[in-house]
Amino acid sequence: MGAFRLLLAVLVAISHMGVTVWGFNPGVVAVVSFLIISGFVMTSLIERNYSAPTQFPLFYLDRVLRLYPQFLLYFVSSCAVIYFLLPGTPQAAALTVENIATSLPIVPLGFYMFGITVPEILPAGWSLGLEMCFYLLIPFLLVYRLRGVAFAASVAVFLSATLGYINTDVYGYRLLPGVLFIFLCGSYLYRMRARAGVIVATTAIAAALLFLAIVTGWIARRPFNAEVTLGIALGIPVVFLLSKLKYHRIDELLGNISYGVFLNHFVVMYVLRAFWPVAYDATIINSVLLLSFAFSGVSYYFVERPALKLRHFLRAGGGRSILAQPHNTKAA
Repeated sequence: MGAFRLLLAVLVAISHMGVTVWGFNPGVVAVVSFLIISGFVMTSLIERNYSAPTQFPLFYLDRVLRLYPQFLLYFVSSCAVIYFLLPGTPQAAALTVENIATSLPIVPLGFYMFGITVPEILPAGWSLGLEMCFYLLIPFLLVYRLRGVAFAASVAVFLSATLGYINTDVYGYRLLPGVLFIFLCGSYLYRMRARAGVIVATTAIAAALLFLAIVTGWIARRPFNAEVTLGIALGIPVVFLLSKLKYHRIDELLGNISYGVFLNHFVVMYVLRAFWPVAYDATIINSVLLLSFAFSGVSYYFVERPALKLRHFLRAGGGRSILAQPHNTKAA
């Protein structure tokens, strides 16, 4: 799924440069597919490496090592670019000690709509807060077999948001209660059995019908309800098909740079805005993407890859020996 993940990161990036497709925000559609992929990958990771409650701390450490190295690099880079190159902008106004402190733990980034943080420093980071919330919950849902209950409850929240009974943008896109079922669709796709197949197929069909109802006016179009339903309808079959493909090194390479592109395109946009303050035409967009690819390759090699070695050490059993040391008098 590496090439697909890079495509999704590109769609997010171009959406932040004002690109729409037939009036729809491609970045929102892409984020939904990211959630499905995350559910799939986390289920695989937990079942293979962290399936016991005593191993949950190692799973959380694994996820911290996955998200934080490049996040910290590009968050600090964004702060520096804003401070030195963009004085007097809304981004500069957001560069306060309080906002930096609340942004660094990642999770609060997902709650900026409540005024806990503001997204201007690294806007794409809000979805990492959503991911972290999912990471905190998914081991318990899997080990204690609570996916079905959580799925049903999340669908109820999502439908309430999509139909406008509660805030559509907040509860139908940005917060975990309304989108947990999207993550869980990806979870069900991993080692999919008959019941799981019925759940994800029904969800994809229902999402497609909701999308059609929204675009034809049967359901009022509200912030991102069309894009989210479209993302579900497209993302489920695409992730299912891609999960059947065999490993390929080029696909892995493309996947390796996708996370950096997702994070760093705003840093590149800020730099270009300071020296080249023009509209986002094709030349600017291509420049942002090329620079983003280049920086992502460098940050993967020098920042993420060392952390990846430690994550592999944890999965190979090294983490379990670390947890056991306080109870081992010889080791002490």
